[in-house]
Amino acid sequence: MMNVYRLVGGLFGAFFTLMGLRWAFDPASAAESLGMVLLNGSALSTQIGDLGSFFITVGVMTLIGVITQTRHWFYAPSMLLLVAALYRSLATLMYGAPFALSSIIIEVVVGLFLIVTGSRISKDS
Repeated sequence: MMNVYRLVGGLFGAFFTLMGLRWAFDPASAAESLGMVLLNGSALSTQIGDLGSFFITVGVMTLIGVITQTRHWFYAPSMLLLVAALYRSLATLMYGAPFALSSIIIEVVVGLFLIVTGSRISKDS
């Protein structure tokens, strides 16, 4: 079962890492894949910088956790994903943004999966 956690965690890590690289090398398609338009001016810098760093951090830390089988590497990416889901929900409740159910489900499921994976594959337990 440990290998299943490592495989699925590795796939999640690779997906998020590739998405982060898309923000560096093809930001227009990265934005489009998330239902966004590519901004301009200083907003473009913020969009590429913040979203690229979010995806790269989630992906690379997850991959490091999978490779090293060290629990603490899974905590930050899971927190980033779960807090993103929280803020999406707040955007709906406080500012009338459309409820992004599919994105929230992905963030919550992957975030919780990373917490479970860290505890299941960890060599440092």
